[in-house]
Amino acid sequence: MNKNIFALFAFFSLFCFGQHGEENTNGIEPYQQPKKLIEYLNQIDSSYLPYMFASKEDIAWWKEAKLGVFVHWAPSVVNEAPLSWGRAGRKPHHKKDNQKKGVPEQEYNDTYKTFNPTKFNAEEWVKLWKEAGAKYFVFTAKHHYGFCMWDTKTTDFNVMNTPYGKDVMKEIADACHKYNMRLMWYYSQPDWTHPLYRKELPSKEYNEKILYPQLRELMTNYGKIDGIWFDGLGKHPDTWNSPEMLKIIRDINPKAIVNHRLGSPDMHMGDFDGPERGIGRFQTNRPWETCEVIGGGWGYMGEKNAMPYNDVIQLLVKIAGNDGNLLLDTGPRVDGSIIESHVKRYKQIGAFLKKYGTSIYGTHGGPYIAGAWGSATHKQNKVWLHLMGNIENHHFTLPQLPATIKSYKVLTGENATIVNNNKGLDVTINNTTTNTAVIIIELELNIDAKQIKPISTIGEPVFFDASLVASSEKDKNSSVTNLMPGAKENFSEGISVKKSWFPAKEDKTPWLEYSWSKEQKIDAITIQEGRRIGNNHSVKSFEIQVLKNKKWKTIYTGNNIGPFFSLQLEKSLYTTKLKIKINELKGNLEVNKVAIYAN
Repeated sequence: MNKNIFALFAFFSLFCFGQHGEENTNGIEPYQQPKKLIEYLNQIDSSYLPYMFASKEDIAWWKEAKLGVFVHWAPSVVNEAPLSWGRAGRKPHHKKDNQKKGVPEQEYNDTYKTFNPTKFNAEEWVKLWKEAGAKYFVFTAKHHYGFCMWDTKTTDFNVMNTPYGKDVMKEIADACHKYNMRLMWYYSQPDWTHPLYRKELPSKEYNEKILYPQLRELMTNYGKIDGIWFDGLGKHPDTWNSPEMLKIIRDINPKAIVNHRLGSPDMHMGDFDGPERGIGRFQTNRPWETCEVIGGGWGYMGEKNAMPYNDVIQLLVKIAGNDGNLLLDTGPRVDGSIIESHVKRYKQIGAFLKKYGTSIYGTHGGPYIAGAWGSATHKQNKVWLHLMGNIENHHFTLPQLPATIKSYKVLTGENATIVNNNKGLDVTINNTTTNTAVIIIELELNIDAKQIKPISTIGEPVFFDASLVASSEKDKNSSVTNLMPGAKENFSEGISVKKSWFPAKEDKTPWLEYSWSKEQKIDAITIQEGRRIGNNHSVKSFEIQVLKNKKWKTIYTGNNIGPFFSLQLEKSLYTTKLKIKINELKGNLEVNKVAIYAN
């Protein structure tokens, strides 16, 4: 067997049972290494193969962490616009090149000339991340517009040439090392400002004079760095010779981890995937992380309030239940201070995790796959049910758990009755007096829960077969068809976001009506208000109705929808029509998703 074939054989053996050698006997829709990646790995020099992926042991700390803090910060935040994307002008080699909307290019770039963050205190930042319960910190070393927040020798467009005149990242690294906080650098391979990047790509000159030297600086000058969070804007790995980038990083720190953005998204390169501003699906055999904003956008965009407490806790819990991590971003002000509501929310997350972190840290998603009722995590012989939905009569049934429940308790203060038999796992909440974002029930089993295959709980979607009408539509781009399969997308801050339905501005009591040609079984309903989690809470009163005997019957009334509304019915209902009726609004309504399921 020649050397190249032997290396490939050894390398691919890691993936026969999942990304990091974990046997995937119990996954529903498990990750499968795409053909495009396999073909790419097959054609690169075999000497690069040992550098391409972190080992199971090297990424173990990250998988157990569950929560990290992201910070987007650069001199340009004085513009109160999304970092890089708020700048007009050239965006070389990007589909939105030469954008006319935004702050004029030179004005945007010149913000470094007045950058002097007198309130920046790296230790205070890191102590806050610790109080939030975060286990790692990702900081924007360089975003797409090319400004470097460190003392780089590759370009004068860096923090040392500001009035501040000090290496921000050295202060951050020192603070992280002092307080035992894992640290990764966000790094954009594109550099929209640098003349070498504005030439034709791939550019060997750009890579060798800018890209590779900068990576060496980032991995060498700041003590132990735990990895690089790339952001290559979806370009093919040949653009950067990504295997060479990984060799540079891992020759310096063999244990460093990287995300997937050193190649196109469909290749799933790197050590973990990263859905942006959206919750990843249930996936246990390849690590993944949701990056989301606690309030505002990527970078300081004015005094934007933090997302509501319930939203952020449910976001964290839902992600853990799907076996992912949450990387939660804030955009500090230009002076280095952090918005007060963001500080408060991070501290509240920490208080939640201090009480209930045992059900999050170091757990795995499942064995129950999330549904309208909530989600589940497990570790060793314990399973935690995180109840987040509106549960009719506080009673619902999940499929039978194939284990004996030795004991159970409600961690959040409620009382519950649980019966597990051949009819299913029957859960009744006997009191709901505590005002928590989530009810957490701990089950102690007679076996290790990892032996249990993931169990589906959501049922089959039935809205695909329905026709849908609305009381009104704002315009042709806000059509009710945006709630149906195949909806179009809008480009926003570097990603494409599914379009929403907006009723007409004068429509103060809007409604949506689903119809089926024959009687349809319904067990659960979910609604997402707004495209961005935590940003939209316009609904103050609403109801859900079904048509029974030619009359509308209200099955649910509520005061809030938000991003995570769900209704789990105690018993199945049958109808030909379902209506979501808004009775009171504050502001403009935006509905991004509605899903209806039958078990």
